[in-house]
Amino acid sequence: MKLVKKLFFIFVIALIAVLIAYFARVNDTNVTLNLIFTSIKDIQLWLLALLCFLAGVIFSVIAVFLDIIFLSNRERKLKKDLNKLKSELAAARNEKFADIDDSAFSEDAGNLPVPDAGTIENRQN
Repeated sequence: MKLVKKLFFIFVIALIAVLIAYFARVNDTNVTLNLIFTSIKDIQLWLLALLCFLAGVIFSVIAVFLDIIFLSNRERKLKKDLNKLKSELAAARNEKFADIDDSAFSEDAGNLPVPDAGTIENRQN
């Protein structure tokens, strides 16, 4: 299966190279590129198209790179907030347990049923 994938990849690359060569052969006319401050005379059309494509790839890579940086910063901030909230939750749980003392249980002890002596002796045997 790996061989088939490699052969398919090589076929796609070769097809792209043939298409670029055909595009270059068909569009071999010279054009003049007028920019804001300067102009470039007698540049071939296929070369201009290739340069525009490469410029688009470069700008796309830069945009994706910046997006990754911003997302990683946001992720780091969210993880920091999550750890802070976890510590606050643990502190709130511990505080609730610390507020409960033994006196609260001793006040209600009078309402609990008292087992008679016979059942206590049966449990010990």
